[in-house]
Amino acid sequence: MWKRNLLILTASFAMFSVPTWSSDSTLQAQEGSDPAASSHISAARAVVASCADCHEVDTPGYTHNPHAVLNLDAGLAARWGVTSSCDACHGDATEHIETAGKDGTIFAFGDDRSSAVKIEACLQCHSDAHPRFFSTAHAQAGLDCSSCHSIHASDGAKSLPRLLEGPLAAELAARVGADNAVCSDCHSSVFAEFEFNERHRLQEGTMGCTDCHSPHEPETRLQLAGFKQQACIDCHVDKGGPFVFEHASQLIEGCASCHTPHGSVNRHMLKTQSVADLCYSCHAAIPGFHMRFTSESQCTNCHVTIHGSNFHEAYLK
Repeated sequence: MWKRNLLILTASFAMFSVPTWSSDSTLQAQEGSDPAASSHISAARAVVASCADCHEVDTPGYTHNPHAVLNLDAGLAARWGVTSSCDACHGDATEHIETAGKDGTIFAFGDDRSSAVKIEACLQCHSDAHPRFFSTAHAQAGLDCSSCHSIHASDGAKSLPRLLEGPLAAELAARVGADNAVCSDCHSSVFAEFEFNERHRLQEGTMGCTDCHSPHEPETRLQLAGFKQQACIDCHVDKGGPFVFEHASQLIEGCASCHTPHGSVNRHMLKTQSVADLCYSCHAAIPGFHMRFTSESQCTNCHVTIHGSNFHEAYLK
């Protein structure tokens, strides 16, 4: 499995060797080791404390948030020209504080802001990790980063998926994971298919949405056809070939020409319960000696290597 979870929000920090703000002892050690670091930490602490005076809901335990690394690392903060993690996203709060929180004196991620403007604010730091986000289906649907991520999460990267509200949402998150539960908030019809007996094992924790779909990139594999079915072949290696005799549907339409990718009431997640009906949907013209076969017949009794063969053009064994 690769690309297991949706939590790519901090990927742009990965290229830097930066300490983690994990405890007061770590903070004190950093402060005492370098005067420049100590000065930066003191300034960042003052900014966060000023914000916390009014925004106590967003700041408890914030020192464990991945963004809080900007409060600790002077070099990283200097790269983006900020004093603390607060002004990295919201801008200089001097006027905001002087006017007792007057509207429009600071950048806020409210409903009055367009999704494009809010995305731009995040991409100031995360453009290296997500350079094509504006071309994604999510951005084109008017969603922004905060639609899926809890930006002020206080419990490390694991809590960055946006927490859904209500007891049913909590039960779903416990069953399929918080990151997958966030996807279900919009893609409820897809998640209904994961309830079928024949399904990909999302509920068992074997895989997640981002094993097949990338939420931060253009969705070129939406239909999982042709070259796009690489997402399927990454796990189902034996079905990928290359074969001497390729099944045309696999080359042109991909795995989804026969299978429903999320779940199905039919065996092997096929589109129809009858294998013959599925085959006849493409192979309407059949040899004369096949006329005795019906929809109850099993084409794969003879055409065993149906995904492709190195020995027979009709996929016989």
